[in-house]
Amino acid sequence: FFDAYYSYFNTSFEQYVYEDIYDPRYVVKTRLQDTGSNAFVSGGQDMWQFRRSTTTHMLKTDFTSQVSYNHLIKTGVEYRRHRLWMHEFEVVPELPERMAPLTSFQNNEYLRYPYELSLYLQDKMEFEDLVINAGFRYDYFEPDGDVPLDFSDPSNSETRKAEPSHQFSPRLGLAYPISATGALHVSYGHFFQVPSFLYLYTNPQFNIDPLQSSVAPPPESLKNTVGNAELKPQQTTIYEIGLQQQLSSIYAISLTVYFKDIRNLLGTEVLKTINSIQYGRYINRDYGYVRGITFTFERRFMDGIAANIDYTFQISRGNASDPNNAFLDAESNRETEKVQVPLNWDRRHQLNASINFGQPQNYIFSIVTRFGSGFPYTTQTRVITPYVENGGRKPNQFIVDLYFNKNFNLGSFDTAFFVRVFNLLDRLNEVDVYTGTGRATYSLVPIYTATENPRGLNSLDQYLTRPHFYSQPRLVQIGLEFNF
Repeated sequence: FFDAYYSYFNTSFEQYVYEDIYDPRYVVKTRLQDTGSNAFVSGGQDMWQFRRSTTTHMLKTDFTSQVSYNHLIKTGVEYRRHRLWMHEFEVVPELPERMAPLTSFQNNEYLRYPYELSLYLQDKMEFEDLVINAGFRYDYFEPDGDVPLDFSDPSNSETRKAEPSHQFSPRLGLAYPISATGALHVSYGHFFQVPSFLYLYTNPQFNIDPLQSSVAPPPESLKNTVGNAELKPQQTTIYEIGLQQQLSSIYAISLTVYFKDIRNLLGTEVLKTINSIQYGRYINRDYGYVRGITFTFERRFMDGIAANIDYTFQISRGNASDPNNAFLDAESNRETEKVQVPLNWDRRHQLNASINFGQPQNYIFSIVTRFGSGFPYTTQTRVITPYVENGGRKPNQFIVDLYFNKNFNLGSFDTAFFVRVFNLLDRLNEVDVYTGTGRATYSLVPIYTATENPRGLNSLDQYLTRPHFYSQPRLVQIGLEFNF
């Protein structure tokens, strides 16, 4: 078999208050400073305009051949070509041209054409009591970026083209039957993940703000931080062993233990200009690991009922989660304690359960529940002492969803009527929290903040009420689907 695929993807995004930078409704940005602590802004606008467009062409081919009774060969090539354009700038009403030049940190623009190329070869070997999947994958990434030669004066330095990255990744999988209804599987593999383009091209002109401050910072960049087009892709090595066992004609269980070693996680280094201004640069410095175990119990459809339960216990730790930590700490004269900490996605317990009623070709009624222990967060002690990143835990999360689907014919169309209810119980899951309390429901006002009502149009309670700290409330969707 030979398959060929081509895809074209285009997306664009614009963010501004008034599209015309000469719009008279723009006012001087000092109006954004009309309020004191814990008060809503009562004047001015967001002065930054942001525009981005991304275009990706993808060409992929796969070839599969059963070359012999025992060997199935698969091979393929994939090519991705990107066009990335971004322009962000601050509207400055005080200037006649209303924007700073590209040589300023207040105006950034780039146009890049990175591309990715990969190829793979796999041999599936099937024998009487053993199945082996062995192969490799080769990845190549061309970043199409620039690197300054003099980091003490990056905005005025000559540049060179960034070096490409590549990796050879072996893969091996074994499946061995241990009984007529059970099998043991083992796998090992290396994986290659291209870094987010944001970190490659942040602040593309390498401009440094001499004041190290901005009333409204750029939407997608940290002040005084520059990108690094030579960031290495994230490298992950995965080890896995699992057992699948059928208990009867409708019941089955599976157990999987896994370990992931992660290298080249993002971090920052702190550099100084010839004027002793500190700035950050993204580099590969952090590492982490993930280990866990997953258990699944399944009841296949019989007598109008099916059910599934899966539980995962996982530990994800590393030496940092936020790539901006080193810069933020240096800027605030804080000492970062170098220890293994939970990574941002370290959810220790995850339990999912679903039960389905009905007839698969006629109607299905499903209830799906999900419970997850809280993600880590960094507590407020970071402000006053050497801190441990992600030293606290957010509250647990629990969600119940309901689905109903009924199939019927409407003329010549296969039609389905559906009802979907997300977050059936309308539970307020706290997805973000105040760092002083670990809750979204209340905050301890910091010592350095005045205890009386803020100087502004709102009360302190109003200021501390944050709807975006909670998950989406109950959502009901009712509709029809037509298959032509």
